[in-house]
Amino acid sequence: MTTDPTPTGRRPRRAVARLALPLAALTLALSACTQGGPAAEPTDQETAVQSSTPQPSSTGTPTADGGPTPSTPRSTPPAAPTDAPSTPAAADNALLTISIQQDAGAAPVQYVLECVDGVPGPASTLPGAEAACAALARLGTAFFTAQPNKDVICTQQYAGPQTASITGEFNGTSVLASFALTDGCEISRWDRARDLLGTPGAQ
Repeated sequence: MTTDPTPTGRRPRRAVARLALPLAALTLALSACTQGGPAAEPTDQETAVQSSTPQPSSTGTPTADGGPTPSTPRSTPPAAPTDAPSTPAAADNALLTISIQQDAGAAPVQYVLECVDGVPGPASTLPGAEAACAALARLGTAFFTAQPNKDVICTQQYAGPQTASITGEFNGTSVLASFALTDGCEISRWDRARDLLGTPGAQ
């Protein structure tokens, strides 16, 4: 019969010693984790997962279907309208013969009025030609081509025996107009053309 020479009382002590060493190492490892250590670098799998995670879009807030709301474009203020260049008024051109007769027995006196681009031309012999050209621009061709209206009632006035006529071309329109002082309508017409005909009754 074989007998163990080791005393029985020493066996539990050896077992406890064997267990104490692993427990001490485990305690040291846990202590190092709680005190903090170098962070573990992410593995390749973790990096791939992070890169596949969708990032929030800066173009707009997500809509109900998950897509980004289109960003609203900034409205550009309308450009201030530029002033269109004003079209210059057409210059008046005329070459007229003005004949004034003081009475039926007097010889008529004739003058020439030439207006080139609204100013007197070299052929003008009418006194006050500058004012006459301005009067043409004011009156227009319709004044010299209008026919008398028979339905208009004119006052029965008489301002003198003078008569006058204007013939020629005004802005490309042939002019043939006659003037007298035999009633209120004719006196009014003469007065409107005073810069061309002179003052009614003047010699």
